[in-house]
Amino acid sequence: MTTKQEIDAVIGKLELFRKRFSDEEIETILAAAAQPAQDVMKSEAPQSKQPHTIRDGGGRFKKVRPGNLKNSIQIFKAKKGKRAAALVGPVVSKTSKIKKLKGGPSVSRAKRAFYWKFVSYGTARQAPDRFIDRARGKSAVAVLAKLKSGIRKYADKNIQQIFD
Repeated sequence: MTTKQEIDAVIGKLELFRKRFSDEEIETILAAAAQPAQDVMKSEAPQSKQPHTIRDGGGRFKKVRPGNLKNSIQIFKAKKGKRAAALVGPVVSKTSKIKKLKGGPSVSRAKRAFYWKFVSYGTARQAPDRFIDRARGKSAVAVLAKLKSGIRKYADKNIQQIFD
């Protein structure tokens, strides 16, 4: 079984306990499990040596400091769906409808990097740097461990409440 399949299986088991866990507890577990992915993704993101300018919004130019892409990588709640999910990635736009996970770090649209796709997939003049794929591979085991430990922590707490 691959690590991705294992993570999916653990999340499936978490969904089975959904009635026993509160939404806040599930989001707290997911936010804690996403932290290693965020750390690895920030370390894998390339950083330029010089500030550069980009066109922002209505054609205005904005000066971007080195490390902007790293600073834009955050943990946020996935859009509504059947399963609760935490996403890790760069904030793309100042109008992004990103939401904070309960029990997770706050999110900000101040540091945004719409250009992450040019860095990751490359352009006609720039080779691709697949930092997101590398981060996913490097952080999978740590994410799985945090996910399992978070579930155990809240399951133990809920079991304790049943017998009290």
